[in-house]
Amino acid sequence: MQDNGTSLHFHGLRQLGSNAMDGTNGITECPLAPGESKTYTFQATQHGSSWYHSHYSAQYGDGVMGAIVIDGPATANYDIDLGSFIVNEWYYQTAFQINYIVNVRLQLLPTGDLPASGPPASDNILINGTNKDAQGSGKYGKTIMEQGKRYRLRIINTAVDNALRVSLDDHPFEVISADFVPIKPFVTDTLLLNIGQRYDVVISANQTIGNYWFRTTVDEACRAFNHGKGLSIFSYAGATSSDPTTTGPTFSSCNDEVVVPWWPMTVPSSSFSSQAQDLAVDVQQPGIGTNGASVVAWNINMTAQDVSWETPVLSYVYNNTTKYPVTENLLSIPNENTVS
Repeated sequence: MQDNGTSLHFHGLRQLGSNAMDGTNGITECPLAPGESKTYTFQATQHGSSWYHSHYSAQYGDGVMGAIVIDGPATANYDIDLGSFIVNEWYYQTAFQINYIVNVRLQLLPTGDLPASGPPASDNILINGTNKDAQGSGKYGKTIMEQGKRYRLRIINTAVDNALRVSLDDHPFEVISADFVPIKPFVTDTLLLNIGQRYDVVISANQTIGNYWFRTTVDEACRAFNHGKGLSIFSYAGATSSDPTTTGPTFSSCNDEVVVPWWPMTVPSSSFSSQAQDLAVDVQQPGIGTNGASVVAWNINMTAQDVSWETPVLSYVYNNTTKYPVTENLLSIPNENTVS
């Protein structure tokens, strides 16, 4: 990339003792300039499925991301690990072009009302990087199963704007992990994944030999919109090479799954409740515009945050100074090892 900086963030991975490896430019590091390189080194203290992605502007929406698998015990048996299934929407314009359009649309109207429209609908949905478009170009991905086997699938939503719902026709999911948390298995026909979410599922190949659609669709109940639909083929060994004719399940809600950890770690509520305080958060009132624009954004204490890439927040800690610029909008916690 000749004209962009970049940094890589390892989504959901605890960086205890390795905060400088978190990959959030302007916070824990400067972006890597064109021609520079960096080796990220940290200890993996969790197991399960996740992903890495660029943390520079809208860059990961153009494909600067990938899957992470950290092996560990599972809460249900399976025969074969199929690895990661990345699902994401795809725009025919670049992520930077879409980001510009979104910012324009988010400007307050002259009357002070909310914007007239939200982000544009995406143009297609990719499953492991491939799909056919509306004109039939491209190709469906294909996964071969052997009848009688049980398969583990690590489903990851790496979208930039859309909540995605996944299913495999006639094959319920036995869900065994949510993000990095092993859970008590439950069975469902569909799963809703918000951006960054991961579910590990086990599929039993116990149906008639044939071809079955794996479906990824935007969940419009979650205000997600797309012009296409995500399709991939799961095919039994010995089946013909034709496209599936199976039908998928129906759904109509934006409800998240209720999961139960296999090994619960309860946070004591009494000490937390006695110390927790309210923090004002507003999505409709514009904050202090650091660039002179009135952009509707998620605000904390009614202010925006504008980090300086060349002076990451972590450098203030390293240099033992608390003279933070106002635009950083930092909340300073006075004492370590306490709830504030």
